[in-house]
Amino acid sequence: MRILQVLILFFTFFTAPLNAQELPPEPGKHIIVHTVKRGEDLHLLAAYYLLNARDWYKIYSWNADIIKHQNTIYPGQEILIYVDNDWNPPYDLDEYLKQIGRR
Repeated sequence: MRILQVLILFFTFFTAPLNAQELPPEPGKHIIVHTVKRGEDLHLLAAYYLLNARDWYKIYSWNADIIKHQNTIYPGQEILIYVDNDWNPPYDLDEYLKQIGRR
């Protein structure tokens, strides 16, 4: 039983995303204020803005003060996303959400 408690504490401590103070935006980035729409989640937004869905924790960390639970965002929330200065949308996000049935 004691080993299980230690393992739970270990995974909780070492796998939790960093908070906003620990992960500052990188130099050469600018801020986009994104208003969350129905059907969006942090993985989707990370794939769209950061080109890697696995970077969802960065968006979470930049907005930890308004995102109360990991990867739980709600329509109408405004979140900050740091993108490269030369970032261009890789595709139409609204059209993509329609295609996958989230809108």
